[in-house]
Amino acid sequence: MKLPGFLKVLSVFLLTIGLVASGCVEKDETNNLAKAQECLDNVSQSNPTEATECLSYIEDYDSQQANILKCGIYMTSGGLIENKIVKAYEVMENSTVTNKEAAYMSILSLDKSTVTEGYTKALLADKFCQLTEVKGLMYLSGVIVAGTYLNKTIQTITGNAIDINDPSSINTAVNTMLAACTASPPTDAACTSDLATVGTVISSLASSYCASNSADKDVCSDINSAVDAAGGSSTNVGQALLCYMNNKTFNSSTGYCN
Repeated sequence: MKLPGFLKVLSVFLLTIGLVASGCVEKDETNNLAKAQECLDNVSQSNPTEATECLSYIEDYDSQQANILKCGIYMTSGGLIENKIVKAYEVMENSTVTNKEAAYMSILSLDKSTVTEGYTKALLADKFCQLTEVKGLMYLSGVIVAGTYLNKTIQTITGNAIDINDPSSINTAVNTMLAACTASPPTDAACTSDLATVGTVISSLASSYCASNSADKDVCSDINSAVDAAGGSSTNVGQALLCYMNNKTFNSSTGYCN
């Protein structure tokens, strides 16, 4: 599964700035949107969790602009900062990393204040990102949910979440996780604990972003394959995605990888 590089991902994330100013909203809402945007712009990259304070300006609004900001606020508060996006790009260019796609996703995971809390924020962000109907944000959010699930599973299996500054340890951690989660059956309960939730997000990606004419066909290849192989089961979609990420196929009869 080929994933987009730094510039594409960053441009998608920065839509939180460009789109908030557009559209027709009431004056009070416009003022509060501007305050929330200014608040988000001033969040320190060293303390991204403070972004949650920006929600107070817009929590009562449900316009597209408000949902774009909520999407960005939750992703920022979970730890999606510029340095992490740079590290994700770098791992895609690193020849020593054998499963670049899983590593890329894991680096983009939300991990503030912990990866478990980050997973909750990723799901909250995804709720609002999907409501924006902005294909790029919908896609990025789905990738982040999947990546946070991977990182959370890595932490449970290995004892540590990934270190985004150490490609070698990322490679080892990702391969250890995928080996456990694509065994038949998986060798660790952490592999299956959130498969249905992740599968639901992946299915949404298939029907929204991957169904659009502008979708990256390489990006959507494994996503669509996972959904097609799963027979309508969200749990199977999640498991199938793991199978394809580890260059295996999904066996719908057993529910495991071949």
